[in-house]
Amino acid sequence: MNSMFPAKLALLFLLVCATMSLDPVAANGPCTEQQKADIVLHCREYIKKKGPVTAPSYLDECCVSVRAVPGRDMECIIRLLSNKQKKKYDETKIRRFHHLCELENVPPPHRQVMM
Repeated sequence: MNSMFPAKLALLFLLVCATMSLDPVAANGPCTEQQKADIVLHCREYIKKKGPVTAPSYLDECCVSVRAVPGRDMECIIRLLSNKQKKKYDETKIRRFHHLCELENVPPPHRQVMM
């Protein structure tokens, strides 16, 4: 019976290490199929492989959908794409949304000077 104790202890240690090394983004929860569907729907004009390279505005439905994803984790969204979608949509364009849709990229409001 004593020979089993070290094996159980080693297994417990491995489980603790594996739990502690989880990706911090995943701690917020993974993205969902619905979030992927929303991004494909609202961002389709920005992510087509053969389409122009344009960026949505911060207030665009595309960016609203991107911000709904925990941590704006576009890698998670890319992992959920079907093979057919991967052929149609540009993964690099999707990755750009992480920075394009963050709060810090909002331009300051235009101030009108009254005379």
